[in-house]
Amino acid sequence: MKKILILSSLLLIASASIISCKKSSSNNSIVGSWVLSGGIIVTTDSTTTPYTVTTQDTTIANGTDVVQFNADNTYAEYNLGSTPPTTEGSGTYVLLRGNITLFESGGGTPFTAPYSVSGNTLTIIQTQNNPGSSTKITEKFTRQ
Repeated sequence: MKKILILSSLLLIASASIISCKKSSSNNSIVGSWVLSGGIIVTTDSTTTPYTVTTQDTTIANGTDVVQFNADNTYAEYNLGSTPPTTEGSGTYVLLRGNITLFESGGGTPFTAPYSVSGNTLTIIQTQNNPGSSTKITEKFTRQ
């Protein structure tokens, strides 16, 4: 009986450590420094018949726009191409069900968008709806 109790205790401890390891690694997939590496902008104009769809492959990625996500759920955006380098924004972030929500330090409306991480690539998809048109911006970042 004593062997069964000891074995059960060991299994319980091992299970708890495995579960806690899985939690910490999945929550930190976005933590790190990311450089904007490209993007695509698709605009649909619904005021024309037929609708006009414009696709633009962005070439704004020049290795100077960087986002740093920290393990304490803070972030900062930097423009390293300016002299001196500038902070473009900072605040906190929340990851929930495939979406990232950014809360800027200065207040304002929180920004929520779908995101995914695949290897060293972070993809964030923004959708902007305006009267008569909609714009979908897909930004790709590479882990530094």
